[in-house]
Amino acid sequence: MNKLNGLLVTAAVLALTACANQNNRASSSDYSSQAQTASTSASTACRSIGEGRKINNKGQNDGYMCKASVALNSAEAKEVLSPNIRVSYGSTSGKTNVSRQIANAVGKSPDETCQRAFLSAVKRFQSTAERYKKGSVRLVSYFDKKTIGGSEYECHIGTWNSRVVLKGSFH
Repeated sequence: MNKLNGLLVTAAVLALTACANQNNRASSSDYSSQAQTASTSASTACRSIGEGRKINNKGQNDGYMCKASVALNSAEAKEVLSPNIRVSYGSTSGKTNVSRQIANAVGKSPDETCQRAFLSAVKRFQSTAERYKKGSVRLVSYFDKKTIGGSEYECHIGTWNSRVVLKGSFH
């Protein structure tokens, strides 16, 4: 009986030691990822504009203003956007359409998820321009039906996804 108790105590000590070592490795890797995030945050394309409206005071809704030029000149943009339809950002004219696009935000930085949603909206405008046989689109941010021209677009990140709303004209 004493041998069995001794084995159980030894097994318990080994299990606790393994757990402690696992937690130390996890927290040191968390620290290194936080340090990496902090070092890259100086060159981010998106800046926080604070928390937005929540439905029934639930869920996450963080607002960001992101640089359109960074998204339009990214490697991802070169892969997904059509080079045949020119895209300009900052103003529209004439008849406009609106596109609301979302992107998965789980495990992504605000820059990554907002850029993905933005490029999805731009791609949709390009597809529509091809249907209308137009050669270019002009876009502005249109979140909450407020037009924001210039060089930035508004992006909101919820618990699971990011949202971008763009208004555009075809030329």
